[in-house]
Amino acid sequence: MKVWLYGALAGVLCWGGWNAAAAESGVVREWRPGTDTPPAKVAWTPSGGALLKVKEPAAAAEGIGRVWRFDSKETDKALACSVKLAETGLKLENGWFEFTYWLPEDSKIVKLRPGVRVREGERKGKLIAADVTPVKGMWTTVRWPLDGAYSAAARRAGGEHADSLELGVLASGGPIVLEIGRLAAGVSAPPASGGAAAADADNIYSAALAPEVLGVWNAGEELPAFAGVWAPGRVTRERAKPAASSPPMGNPEQVFRFETEANALALTFRVEAPLADTWLEFAYFLPEGSSVRSVNPGMTVREWDGRRRTLRLPPVTGRWQREKISLAELMGGDTWRGGAAATASSFEIGFLGDKGSPLAVEIAEVRLTREATPFTPLVRPQWLVEPGSYRRTFTVNGTPEKAWIMALAEPAFTLRVNGREIGRGVLGNHNGWAMNPRWPVAAEWPLDGVLREGENRIEFEIAPGTARGMVALGWEEQDLRRVIVSDAAWSGASGKAAVRPIGEQLRLRGLDIYPVRMPGAWRPPAERPDYAGGPAFRPAAARLQVAPEAGRWSTVEVNGRWYLRSPSGKPFFFNGTQVIGRIYENYGYSDWARRAYSSEKEWADEASGFVQRLGFNGLAVSATSDTAFAAGARRGMVYFTYLGCHDGGPGLMNRNGEKLPGVPDPFSEEWRRKLRRRAAEAGKRWNGDPACVGFFVNNEAHLEGNLAGRSSSGFVYSEACGREFVRWLRERYRDDLRMLNLAWFGKAEKEYLDSFEDVLVKKPDPLGKVPFMADPTAAAAMAQIGRRLGGDERDEKKGRMRRDFDDFAVYTVGVYADYVLRTMREFMPDKIIGSNRFMGASTEEMLAVWKDYDVIAWNSYPMWVWKDAKYVDRQIAEIEKAHRVTGKPVLLTEWGVQALDVRMASPSAQLTTQRERGIGHGKVVKQVVESFPFVAGMVHFAYQNLADSEGQGWGLVDNEGRPYRDFVSGVVAANRWLDGYFSDK
Repeated sequence: MKVWLYGALAGVLCWGGWNAAAAESGVVREWRPGTDTPPAKVAWTPSGGALLKVKEPAAAAEGIGRVWRFDSKETDKALACSVKLAETGLKLENGWFEFTYWLPEDSKIVKLRPGVRVREGERKGKLIAADVTPVKGMWTTVRWPLDGAYSAAARRAGGEHADSLELGVLASGGPIVLEIGRLAAGVSAPPASGGAAAADADNIYSAALAPEVLGVWNAGEELPAFAGVWAPGRVTRERAKPAASSPPMGNPEQVFRFETEANALALTFRVEAPLADTWLEFAYFLPEGSSVRSVNPGMTVREWDGRRRTLRLPPVTGRWQREKISLAELMGGDTWRGGAAATASSFEIGFLGDKGSPLAVEIAEVRLTREATPFTPLVRPQWLVEPGSYRRTFTVNGTPEKAWIMALAEPAFTLRVNGREIGRGVLGNHNGWAMNPRWPVAAEWPLDGVLREGENRIEFEIAPGTARGMVALGWEEQDLRRVIVSDAAWSGASGKAAVRPIGEQLRLRGLDIYPVRMPGAWRPPAERPDYAGGPAFRPAAARLQVAPEAGRWSTVEVNGRWYLRSPSGKPFFFNGTQVIGRIYENYGYSDWARRAYSSEKEWADEASGFVQRLGFNGLAVSATSDTAFAAGARRGMVYFTYLGCHDGGPGLMNRNGEKLPGVPDPFSEEWRRKLRRRAAEAGKRWNGDPACVGFFVNNEAHLEGNLAGRSSSGFVYSEACGREFVRWLRERYRDDLRMLNLAWFGKAEKEYLDSFEDVLVKKPDPLGKVPFMADPTAAAAMAQIGRRLGGDERDEKKGRMRRDFDDFAVYTVGVYADYVLRTMREFMPDKIIGSNRFMGASTEEMLAVWKDYDVIAWNSYPMWVWKDAKYVDRQIAEIEKAHRVTGKPVLLTEWGVQALDVRMASPSAQLTTQRERGIGHGKVVKQVVESFPFVAGMVHFAYQNLADSEGQGWGLVDNEGRPYRDFVSGVVAANRWLDGYFSDK
């Protein structure tokens, strides 16, 4: 799940006071009061105008002469001014708009909105803008980049140049008072260039092995022109003697000291640097007792249209702290290396504190360096897309060392280097690892002793058929690391090789070859942790004892508490974990496991044994492999699996042709046939497995009331569902079209339907905008859920129409849930059938359609309270509702807590250390078991982290299989408490 993540506004550089040197950097055009004409669109306001004067500033500041002063009417809540760029030729790429402004302390302005109108392309003349938090009571300069994420669509649509620049303001009330000291436009000239590695004349990509310093910034001089300080309030900056002695880097006698009345601050540098091998290093000091919650180094990624990547690190107070972070670590995970990302266009060091608390921090030095990583230089191979023999000849200038080659192809390939056959392979060279068999996985061989100084020749032969293949090889010579990949420089049977790029979507689905996979020759060998040396516990309570058993699994209520029940009639509480498998959402762990173990079975035996040592009695989905389930069963553990009953058939669609995640068209005979076929196959596989307790039919389907605010209402336009919707409307309105039109449109006759079938042609929109959950605070987040559940988000003008669409959505999901249940009962009569795994909340109507299922599956994370782990009142009410409405026991099928010291983005982490996380885990277990007697089991999320997808650190182990010792100690303590609780039950 995804939630709000703090980060300073990407690429916007702001600093208090006036820095003349910064203003002059790359200036294309500037406007100053008293020497230039005023802005072209003079003070637009809703009331039709505003008083504009050139006068002395209300607050004096260095570099500020006369100013433009805007005074609006009392009724105005908005104001805008613009400047025409004429023929300056200012490009969006690397371009910026800079303005220096002053607002009074009591200003009601809540947003500044710099914008640009594009000269050409499909979005010609349209305003592209972004919001900037205003600073009040002091002169502030903002440099707003024109090539951020907000302008990406316009640039893709042919927009290249800026035609005009605009500054707008929004206020909670009037009058608006605004002073502008200067406007300017220019182009950035970053001191460091970034991007993927460049090829030489022979299409060989190289990177230096020796470290290189790209930039050093400390208090020996002022911040450079491409740097600035951002805060959502007044901020002061000075060069001062350090509060604590001996900064670990920089000038020992002088540091930058920043203070702000706000709770956030970011030091931002608009510097381009390559992601492959750049490191950000800085030293900071926070005073003892600082309110800072997290230190947030981050960056924007040029090739991802300015999207941001951020880490959240636990703060260190009372002493100097030195951090060294690779930009690859900021990216998170590994799979990004298979896509387009190559360049950081800016980076920042952010600090976030408690709301309402001031913030003070000292920075000794900031440094960018280039140091080789195991995937340097970053270059992506391309697909060779025809069968036949491909050749590549190249020259090695010194003695090659640490040489390697990787290849994959379908249907098959043969690889030769310098006339010697190196090996053969296919598209998926899995070597006995069964999970995710559709991943393209390269075979890898060492080339030391094969590659030689002088001329070398590779031959890569792809067998006839539906052909595609890929090759990468590398070596080190002298002080360089060198790489060759399959590209247009290769020769094929018909001349120059036909190629195509990897593509971003394949990156997200899985591709295991350099540069995603780090070559074995360029990194140390994988090591296995000592799982036997950590904390361990084996529960003794009868209610926690369960083992594989043939027969019918079920549920039972005993003395007011719900349990699962084994075929022999033994009640038990399910206590498990999940995500024990190789998944592309966490490629690093998958790659480590493949290197550290000879087979998937060997890995799964050790992983399941570790889980059992911690005191768990079961395994579950999501993303746990069948091999892991089997390994757990051999140890006496049971498991829940997942079918995904929505797969394989036509999906429900809305008026825009978008499909509803998690629910198919249940009226489609095609989907019903496919479900029965899949259910029959699953029944043969699972119904006779004594370790399989049951399964879940969906995961976090977008049903009404869910935590993310997504709606299933309006998804009626797939073929079979559309026919049923027309029939349902006819029945509801007694075949009276006039009654329907009056109910939906009132007197708006031009919107009337010409027939009931016309609803599928005109496709009226019943939905108001439902906001995504953006506020991470418990009160605000749960209030948003409450408003949705109460119906406040509906457009009242379409009230009856919306009710009809909502009611049909419930009816549709009910048809789906009923057909799935009947089908599953037919083919898997011995298993517990769990509902959709609800996403934290639901309406009562949506819950009620699942009341005939054996258990209600509920995903809910206790992540709303800073420095604590517990379910808040609204979450408790939602969990209780699940049982109250259905009368069935509940399984908490996803829950977990995170801590910042895992060094990931961890957007929902509320704890700082693994020790706190272990304690928090125990608090949640105790809260659930003592508060919810209807909860029959809990499935911790997760065995491993999700570095490549969510950037979340949920795991029991890191990406090299090493347990988080302090956390697992807390897990063992929680399971020990659980054993004591159930000892007399």
